[in-house]
Amino acid sequence: MEIYTGIKFKCLQCGDTFPYDLRLAQLNAWAFILAGLGLTPVHPEGAYGNQSYRLGDTSLIITASGMTPEKNLAPENYVLIESLDEQSGFHTKGVRKPSSESLLHYSIYREFPETGAIMHGHSRLLEQYATDLAIPVTTTFQPYGTSALAESAVGLLREGTGFILLKDHGFVATGKDIDATGQAVLEYYERLIAVLKKRRLSHVL
Repeated sequence: MEIYTGIKFKCLQCGDTFPYDLRLAQLNAWAFILAGLGLTPVHPEGAYGNQSYRLGDTSLIITASGMTPEKNLAPENYVLIESLDEQSGFHTKGVRKPSSESLLHYSIYREFPETGAIMHGHSRLLEQYATDLAIPVTTTFQPYGTSALAESAVGLLREGTGFILLKDHGFVATGKDIDATGQAVLEYYERLIAVLKKRRLSHVL
């Protein structure tokens, strides 16, 4: 996995707090579940993965950079992205900086108006068995947090699937809302387990 060195974009913090609704608790619950399943591996400075939901045409709520998923909702673990400006970068509200993959999420929402939530995580086994699971994979590796990575994801999602793998990086799940997106991740996780059982787990690890 690529070494994490922090966010790679500019941010303009426009406030410490932001309004939120029950969807934030939903997102927090899924963030905790994915971390518990090892799909957003936790490390000393947070977790490898990020989740978000759409607010408007150019706004979204996303996990904070370096966030460690917690069972109980802590609003400071989330950031409101209001817009993206070429000069000043992301305009945000919240006490922390947004996820290093904010550009990935922002680009997908901008391209696909029907998308209401996005979950991004990492699983070497999903990558290893992508063919068995019929999961599309981008053709080339792109560094995290870059426009090139975002563009590669958007390009593959245009082909009509809501669950893809970024080559040597991780998975991206999209859906109409938070629960639909989380359920899609679980479905692929269940399919992975079924493949491993079929191949006799003791012989492939």
